[in-house]
Amino acid sequence: MRSPNLVKCVPTQSKGSIAVSIAVSKVASTAVLLTLLASMLVISLGCGGATSGGPDGSSASSGGAEAARAPEATRDGLIKVAMDGSGDLFLRPDHGIGGYDAIVIAPAFVTYRRTSARLDPDDEEVYLVSLEQALLDEANSIGVPIEYEIGECVIKIGIGFLNVDLAKSAAAEVLGEMILVIEYQDSLSGESLLRLMVPKTILRESGGMTRAEHVSASFDRMIDEVNITNALRSATATPSKPRPGCEGRLVNAGLPSGAN
Repeated sequence: MRSPNLVKCVPTQSKGSIAVSIAVSKVASTAVLLTLLASMLVISLGCGGATSGGPDGSSASSGGAEAARAPEATRDGLIKVAMDGSGDLFLRPDHGIGGYDAIVIAPAFVTYRRTSARLDPDDEEVYLVSLEQALLDEANSIGVPIEYEIGECVIKIGIGFLNVDLAKSAAAEVLGEMILVIEYQDSLSGESLLRLMVPKTILRESGGMTRAEHVSASFDRMIDEVNITNALRSATATPSKPRPGCEGRLVNAGLPSGAN
């Protein structure tokens, strides 16, 4: 089980070099609450679909991410909307994301299908910390303010690999399938505001790499491709009024410099 301490990441200059410092929050209750909220995020993803199984409405026995078909709406009230880029984007009609001021990053997560092979625990931890780092770097790159405590004006962003299904056979052509999920929640209530689901597939490639090398390279590539800009722009295309006591700083996040 991962530590409930807040993971504070710093922007890095080169690929593959992750500078991470694990800092114990001076307010222990905030750290514990973030961990509980991360657990709630996993639960909500498991319950968000239109049918039993994954949040995308796929059956648990329907296969991997490639076979998943997202519904038009989820059981927790999110509606599918158009978005530039890959994946399926779901928004709460009254999400008000632009009315918030900052984000807080929850601990990343991974869930497996029952028949899946498992990642090495050390590798899994590296991937999860790398996901958190990728969120932070992406947020910094588009000017999204970062907080380390929840609050009235703060959105909690969670990220993780859902329904990971890794092949146990080294000879398999499809070595793995999963869904990369990014979710925005109100940091106080835990209500889901936005959910981006991107199916991912790990295929065997030429080049003489081993199964482990294929899987490692694919996870590195998926982490490098983490993108919150397109989803955020879609969510804030219609301006939101600032929340009470907030400035509404996220309304312009991700827009080109000088844009209103």
